[in-house]
Amino acid sequence: MWRVGAAKANITYFEPGIGLLGWGNSRHVAHTVESQLYARAFCFQVGEEPPHFWIEADICFISVALRQEVFLRLKAHLPDLLESHLMITANHTHAAPGGFSHHLLYHINTPGFHAGVFERYAHGMVEAALSAYARRSPAEVRFAQKAFPPEVPVAFNRAMEAFKKNPMAWTDRPELAVDRRAYQLSIRPTGHLINWFGTHTTTIQEENRCVSSDHKGYASELCEEGGIVAAFAQTTAGDVTPNHFKFPGVKPHRGPTPNPFENRRIVGRYQAQMARDLFQEEGEEMPPILRSWWAWVDFSAIEVDERYTRGMGRGRTGSGALGPAFIGGTLEGGGIPPEWVRVISVLARLRGLIDSEVHGTKPLLIESVSKRIFGTTRWDTLPLPATDPAVKYLQWIARQRGKYLPLPLTPQVLPVQVWQLGRLGIVALPMEPTTVAGKLLQERLLPLLAPLGVNHLLVQGYSNGYAGYLTTYWEYQYQRYEGGHTHFGKYTLAAVERVLAELVQNQWKSVQSPPYIRIDQARKILFTYELARAVG
Repeated sequence: MWRVGAAKANITYFEPGIGLLGWGNSRHVAHTVESQLYARAFCFQVGEEPPHFWIEADICFISVALRQEVFLRLKAHLPDLLESHLMITANHTHAAPGGFSHHLLYHINTPGFHAGVFERYAHGMVEAALSAYARRSPAEVRFAQKAFPPEVPVAFNRAMEAFKKNPMAWTDRPELAVDRRAYQLSIRPTGHLINWFGTHTTTIQEENRCVSSDHKGYASELCEEGGIVAAFAQTTAGDVTPNHFKFPGVKPHRGPTPNPFENRRIVGRYQAQMARDLFQEEGEEMPPILRSWWAWVDFSAIEVDERYTRGMGRGRTGSGALGPAFIGGTLEGGGIPPEWVRVISVLARLRGLIDSEVHGTKPLLIESVSKRIFGTTRWDTLPLPATDPAVKYLQWIARQRGKYLPLPLTPQVLPVQVWQLGRLGIVALPMEPTTVAGKLLQERLLPLLAPLGVNHLLVQGYSNGYAGYLTTYWEYQYQRYEGGHTHFGKYTLAAVERVLAELVQNQWKSVQSPPYIRIDQARKILFTYELARAVG
């Protein structure tokens, strides 16, 4: 028999001018709170077997540091808890405070590691999880899925030229070049639900100076009546956006209207109504089966052969690197002009900043392990706009000669995780998978999980850690934003497929987890918010 509990906790952190994470813009700061942020936790248990916790937070993504902190705090209350028993994901709002990662690239715009933000998020997740654990009760778990009709303006492929490079591309229409299915677990009789649908949580754009849970948070607000907990999570949102429309006088593409806050409500209402519809359906009852797989993986050193490269020969991944397309952004916001990206790409190649074996067509703009930017660790010598706050802090850090940089600029060792809940499989990845990348993962893994009784599989990004995007080999070659932000090279997807395939067959060996850094340690060895203010 299933026993399921659910709870939520407020994780809103605000102080005037706090940096928001998502758009890569150091001037994207908050001056008000438009909506509260929450952590929503579900505790699943079968009989007397160990409980499993699924947590979703209204933040941009889950950092490795945050994942480690929440796990260790929960384990202090529940000593038998294993890493595989905890799955944490984010709704991917771009309007929540940053500063909760120990890796510089993800806290430079805060600016710096922010102990207050980190503590608020970690404490709220643990509080919600323990409350969910205390509220376990006998339950029926049902699964249903349904596709949004094409005319509903909730999801569009924002990278059609890259999408069409895939041999299996099936359409020229952006609204159809996505996974339009919403997946849902409904908990009866309590009425709690988890809804998954892949579309970027970006209706609140970078010119909006507010803290907001965006459209997925609004969907939760609409569904959470009478003590119900309703979480709205992501699937393969890497190349999917609700911001498809161009309006006169407005530079970034927006949702159905020119008003970002109205778009938050419109897109949120679509998802809330879908969740209500799926809850009303009888759905498929999930038998009380709960399995989990987990591994820490060094993604910088994975060999792959043709089983996983799909006829592209043997290959390998390498240390994380980001290309010039990464700073070009997308049509919905962020980034420098395309002509600048092209110039930087040409200059990078002229300087020999290439690694064709691993990174293929991507010039190496930011190298995570060597900490080189445009080929140098002397960031203070680069011709960057000194008036930009992030540039100013980078230049100051460079002059410290390695102080406050104990880790690579982005993580190399990351977790992968698979759950089986009845007949539903959930693949939790620390990346943003594109539509076709997710489809290929489903095709790879479903035959391996079917003998265990799994006949539905969803790919959940933004989970347990974060290191950019996950594109297909063919999308990667095109080198637009998503490809430039795929860290470990042209065979990144092949590496993920190999790891997951061997993981569920119990053939993959976990590597040592990254170093755990306590908050008091972080204050001393990381570039922090307080330090940034002091030197700013």
